[in-house]
Amino acid sequence: MVLATAALVLAVGTGLAVWLIAARSGGQELAEFEERSLAYVSAFADAAAAWIAVGNREMLTAAANFMLLGSALFVQVSWDGELLADERLPGIPPPEPPSDTDRETVRLLDLPSGDKYLDIVLPLPLKEGPRGLMHIGLDASWLGSAVRGRILLAAGVGVGIDLLILVALLLVLRRLRPAKAGEGTQPSVELGGLRIYDDGKLVTLYEEPVRLSPKQFTLLRLLASSPGKVFSDREILRAVWPDSRFANSKDVKQYVYLLRQRLGKVRPGAEGMIVTVPGFGYKLIPPDEAGLTER
Repeated sequence: MVLATAALVLAVGTGLAVWLIAARSGGQELAEFEERSLAYVSAFADAAAAWIAVGNREMLTAAANFMLLGSALFVQVSWDGELLADERLPGIPPPEPPSDTDRETVRLLDLPSGDKYLDIVLPLPLKEGPRGLMHIGLDASWLGSAVRGRILLAAGVGVGIDLLILVALLLVLRRLRPAKAGEGTQPSVELGGLRIYDDGKLVTLYEEPVRLSPKQFTLLRLLASSPGKVFSDREILRAVWPDSRFANSKDVKQYVYLLRQRLGKVRPGAEGMIVTVPGFGYKLIPPDEAGLTER
């Protein structure tokens, strides 16, 4: 009861805060909406992966429908090419399938009605094997409204509802979560504050989890297998894209960039752990050599 009350106060308070901030900040609504929405969908993706891992398809479907009570227009969750959840509000047409299931994408698109929505695609944080994908559309019709007061009020109320849903999802996820890295398991690779767990496909940096897609995990695991060794584009392509005839050095460069971003989100400066050796390839150095400390 106390937790539910606290969640409600947090939701309403945050909604009002967003209303006031947006009223003063002018053109920041879209950027803030995208950032908040990505965090919201990422939390749901973590919960969905836990439900899939334990085979609880009923909970997944129920949660997808629950999302429709907030900002979601549609929710799709696929696993190994099969749609495990495909829920939409009445009148919302089926979304177009994502073109690249390995990449996180956030796009502002138009509905047939002319209203806008935020299209978010996230790979699910699952173990190696069948590929999982989260595809969600969030209502952004308020971006095109002519009445600013209505825009801000809708945004504030929407944040409150989304936070309530997010709190519920996180509580369920907490009950279903696997053991944390370090709880009864040993890391496959440990380089100072960087730990990689092959069994759970987990990565932590100074005990903070680093959220990676399967290919990002494979890339980091390869580089960490021999710290200081320079891996060529060809070696990386062979390990990360073993079955693709079309992957090339541009893909390697992009995934190195994405991996650096993921590390940097957890600890500023961690991007420097992956070093480019011009003309040869890439290498990984331990956190302390990159100037990181445990704080």
